[in-house]
Amino acid sequence: EAAARTRPVPQPLNLPELDNSDAFIRDLVSTLSNHPTLARLLASDAIVRSAAVGVLQIGDGRTPVEWLQVLRPGTRMQIAGDDVGTVTPESHARWTHAAAVATTISPTDAAQLYVNVKPLLDAAYAELGAGRDFDQAIVRAVRTLKDTPELSPPPQLLRRPGYFEFEDPALRALRPVPKQLLLLGPDNRRQLMGWLDQIMQAL
Repeated sequence: EAAARTRPVPQPLNLPELDNSDAFIRDLVSTLSNHPTLARLLASDAIVRSAAVGVLQIGDGRTPVEWLQVLRPGTRMQIAGDDVGTVTPESHARWTHAAAVATTISPTDAAQLYVNVKPLLDAAYAELGAGRDFDQAIVRAVRTLKDTPELSPPPQLLRRPGYFEFEDPALRALRPVPKQLLLLGPDNRRQLMGWLDQIMQAL
């Protein structure tokens, strides 16, 4: 049977032009969450265009470093061992703040926000030459995240000069976004993906 339509109806807002949308987006999001890190994320210019590029990069499996720079932890990851080991709980905890930032907005409100500003995202998406319906980019990005394997026990990492890599060749072959998602830690990953699942259900 066909599922009942649950997608929110766009509210009657007077959307600005894409070039002049930053202040509008900041005001709109601030009514849903006053988290200071979220405010820093929205402090940059070209918010809608940056979001469109970031979501497109996630769908490609690339980490949107520039877009999400303010969420980057201030300390380096560590493993429980000299040359090989699992990521320490303290290293996973570095991402707890970032996961909490995303989930300060309720999934229902996030879905409503999305449909309200979707014409701006569609316009930014069209500029990139990737398509005209940003729903496609959202679905593709979420599928990339959901394709990340569930691992038990935790994966082993090898210490290299200046970086770490997975011991398992199959994990080393993953694209950057699934690798990053694995390094968030299982609790942060479940929280973030549970939030995304609820948004997608609402849409």
